Amino acid sequence: MTKFNKDFPKLEMRLDAFFDAIDDEDYKLARLIVKKAVRKFPRHPVCFALQGLAAVFIDDDHTDGYLFFKQAINSGYAPAFVYFNFGLCAEKSGSVAESLAAFQNALDSASPEELHQYEPARLHLQAIREQLPEHLTLEQYLIDAEIFEEGVVLLESHKFSEAANCFTLLLKSQPEHVQSCGNLGICQMYLGDHLSAKRAFHRALAIDPDYLLAENNLAMLKALEDGEIEELPRFGITDFYAEKEKTSNPATELNQAISQAMANEQFDSIEDAQAFVENYMNEHNSSPNTDMLNLTPSQTHKLLTEPFESSDLLSWQFSNVTKFTSAPVYWLAVNLIGALGADGVKCTANGNLPRNLCRSLFDSYMKEFAPSFIVSKINKEDDFVNLHVVRSILLIAKLIRKHGGRWKPLKSTWQLYERIQQGDNTAATELYQILFKTYATEYNWAYISGNESDCAFYQFSIGYSLYMLRHLGTEWRHYRKYQVLYEQAFPDQADSLSELAKIEFPSQYIFHFWFDFAWQVGLIEKRESTDENTNGFSKEIIATPLFTELISWHI
Repeated sequence: MTKFNKDFPKLEMRLDAFFDAIDDEDYKLARLIVKKAVRKFPRHPVCFALQGLAAVFIDDDHTDGYLFFKQAINSGYAPAFVYFNFGLCAEKSGSVAESLAAFQNALDSASPEELHQYEPARLHLQAIREQLPEHLTLEQYLIDAEIFEEGVVLLESHKFSEAANCFTLLLKSQPEHVQSCGNLGICQMYLGDHLSAKRAFHRALAIDPDYLLAENNLAMLKALEDGEIEELPRFGITDFYAEKEKTSNPATELNQAISQAMANEQFDSIEDAQAFVENYMNEHNSSPNTDMLNLTPSQTHKLLTEPFESSDLLSWQFSNVTKFTSAPVYWLAVNLIGALGADGVKCTANGNLPRNLCRSLFDSYMKEFAPSFIVSKINKEDDFVNLHVVRSILLIAKLIRKHGGRWKPLKSTWQLYERIQQGDNTAATELYQILFKTYATEYNWAYISGNESDCAFYQFSIGYSLYMLRHLGTEWRHYRKYQVLYEQAFPDQADSLSELAKIEFPSQYIFHFWFDFAWQVGLIEKRESTDENTNGFSKEIIATPLFTELISWHI
């Protein structure tokens, strides 16, 4: 490594030049910097990192990024930014255990001044820690995850004995890990040890009586022993993290309904039983559910998982909107970009926007959106929460950047701003679309509140919440109506309204989705309730003309 150490200063200068080129959106120059460095130092660890950065930031190729960052780490070059980007690439490549370990290493190796840059890694790990059993540390969880993934690879390769050893080892630290019990049973069944396989499946069912995989495997095993089938079919492998995302109520109810329906039937073969279950599921998924505003389970699933891609359910018509300029998030973004100017403004010592800029924007914002509201002085950016959110959204969307101690718009952003100032409606709708989608899908709603798990679901359910607005938003209604329908659809997310000294406060869902997101992007108006028995925190909601312009529903 002696020769490598001598070359480090030169290559780290090229690394800085690469980041500057990326910040300036000069991807041609960035690629040239990498090409020249690799040509002169082809096997240097910093060059592996440079090639990883080029793969991610220029080519959007996280597979190559994963390989290059891994080479850099294995070669001894592992600063925090390499670990962090390796973690992102590993996550996108499906290597969850490596991703979590890399995020932890990024936080461990970052300096105090760098830690804020890796806030997404900290929040990700915090969310995992909160879901772990009390006896299980994150470190052991990461070890177990690697063991499980190794076991899955071995099982898929039909190396059943080696795979069984992995699942057995994992069960020593997590005796109630149901998926390991199920996969251990599969290994033992293929190895011909039917008695041990049955024990593993029954153990899985003792942990989770609704674990359908174990029930199916026991049925398969019985069919094999009774001569109803001649050989075992291939089995799917459950994922280590799917259990973390499972919401128990709907799945449990469905499994119970299937079991009850099957109890009233007689089947001549396992194929007949499988066909019955498949038909039952198809009927279930295509039947309207009154708890879901008469959506079918398939439609609800698409609204939850693909709200911007489900063109059979709704169309987003950003190019047609005209009534968005008064949306608070758009107003703040345009005014912030204008206040920064083409050359930007100097950051505070903490890297925030300067106080006088925050105060000026706050005064204008309050005159525009809350003229009768009395507030105290703004002393720092964090005091003006909505501005802090918008600044974060602009940063995530790569419309502004912090460089050389200054906050400034990118060149393309300033050009977009100038077009908006000249009355170019296409430029204005382009900015609104970027703000809306970044706020909806990329900005972490828990960043301010810290309530990671609940905020994630509020954000995840944007499509369904807006479907509720379609039904309720034609007239002023109290926010309780929305709360009731939301909890009816998602009982696990029940978050009752709270009272303090007989003053009613909205739930976290109402605050985060309706009063923050939906109002900020201009989809609702809110006013104090007309009910005489309510207080100043009690609000009514109605959809805006922008909501009608923006979304065309097909259901």
